[in-house]
Amino acid sequence: MRNLNNLATFVQVAKHESVTKAASRLYLTQQAVSHQIKKLEEELGVVLFKRANRKIHLTPEGRSLLVTAEKHLSALEEEMIKVKGQSGALVGSLSIACTMELATLLLAPAIEKFKKSHPQVHIDIALQDDAITVNNVVNGKTDIGMVVFSSGHRLLDICPFRTEAFITVASHQFIATHGAVTDFGQVVDLDIIDYQMDCPSMKTWLGKNDKKQIKRLEVKTASIAANDDRLIKDFVMAGLGIANLPRMLVEKELASGEVIEILPNSKSISAGIDLVTMKDRVLPAHVSAFLEHLKSSG
Repeated sequence: MRNLNNLATFVQVAKHESVTKAASRLYLTQQAVSHQIKKLEEELGVVLFKRANRKIHLTPEGRSLLVTAEKHLSALEEEMIKVKGQSGALVGSLSIACTMELATLLLAPAIEKFKKSHPQVHIDIALQDDAITVNNVVNGKTDIGMVVFSSGHRLLDICPFRTEAFITVASHQFIATHGAVTDFGQVVDLDIIDYQMDCPSMKTWLGKNDKKQIKRLEVKTASIAANDDRLIKDFVMAGLGIANLPRMLVEKELASGEVIEILPNSKSISAGIDLVTMKDRVLPAHVSAFLEHLKSSG
């Protein structure tokens, strides 16, 4: 059991690339963690970490051990839960990463429901962009990632979560000031709020509806660029321009008339949201349970 403890400590140090963070996660002192790693290296006769510039990095032997250790420790944890008959009382920590937008709109409600049934599962949320999330899942630093349009990474298991419909909107105030929008050419002439200055979302929407407007849009710059839908919504509500937003984000405002859909009979665009985990990893019972809960909530 002592050797298993050393192995479990090694996994935490490797995942966090930090003795300090591993010690905090394991409720041990840094000295205790360092001692366990040293004992494990002595028993195996290999160096598991190299240290440079006050940071630690896995050696090739360490990376190989991490893959094997995570797989078998996860399987052992699942089996112990079964033996103890604790299937209804999951215990453990899991990490999940996504953007702030997805965390607010989709992850937070799912966590709220899950915690009511499994209060002893501790959830660590990292707010970051899709590229960092994918990288951390692949490297074993994050259990579950929620990303938009994940690429077919060979080291990922990708599960489509949901497709989010986007609509083109403006505030009632904006329409009152600029007049009703009756064609796509008018959209290009008005102030546009988008993810980037070159209006990629609006370009996609026009590409599905009126391609001849794309050349005009290519010489236009967004009035405001922001990479968060909630922030874009705030700018729309302030009457600062037209934008594409998830329908679920503006349903209340549409119903009240504060927000108006532009050209409602046009072809809409959508974004696919995926759940990603490390391929071939045997997930601990509590991580697997949360993943299934997410899938069912989608």
